[in-house]
Amino acid sequence: MALTAATIMTLAGRNLQDEDAVRWTLPELVDWINEAVRSIVLAKPSANSTTVLLALNAGTLQSIGDGNLALLRLVRNITAAGPPRQGGRMIRVTARDALDAEAPDWHDPDRTPYKKEVRQFVYDEEDPTSFYTYPGNDGTGLVEAVVSKLPAAVAATGDVNALASYDIAIGLQDVYQAPILDYVLFRALSKDDPAASPAGAGMHYQAFAAAVGLKIKVESSNSPNSRAKVAAT
Repeated sequence: MALTAATIMTLAGRNLQDEDAVRWTLPELVDWINEAVRSIVLAKPSANSTTVLLALNAGTLQSIGDGNLALLRLVRNITAAGPPRQGGRMIRVTARDALDAEAPDWHDPDRTPYKKEVRQFVYDEEDPTSFYTYPGNDGTGLVEAVVSKLPAAVAATGDVNALASYDIAIGLQDVYQAPILDYVLFRALSKDDPAASPAGAGMHYQAFAAAVGLKIKVESSNSPNSRAKVAAT
């Protein structure tokens, strides 16, 4: 079952002893839920990933397209979009330095002719929405990629003060329920209000950061370049 904003709001109300959302209103809570989701996905792109088809541009420099946050991997060449989708040659990630040393003119189509089929790609963590293909593409290539996306922000579907208006999936799996709740409680207890609790806010933020940080550590191999290092050993 999809994790909904209403579920987080209900749990937050119980923890805050404000189940009628009097001191902390539902519009406030949903803003904090959206903040938590953005923070998680920005810190851990694989929290919301999907497989897409990318039509390639002519040349070596490519883009993952608008609406995508980061490239997680290129999988394979696609010979027919389908349905059913027909796959071609698998694509390997390679280290830029290694490719530059082996083929220093690989960006020059006169030295390394552009082709439809991609064999390798280069990824830079500093520019997560772009990548380079080897050989450069002739502009007709189509590849399958795994990318990270930011879920759409949750907004009330009806009365903003009615819990039922927030029975909407937040775009992340149930495993993120606890850190999202901790983030909402952190924001609630940080509010300039007689019920504020700096100590409690700090505790919940630490729990949120620890949960997200742990997942980042466990999934540190998400970068395509980490797979290049494994392949090279």
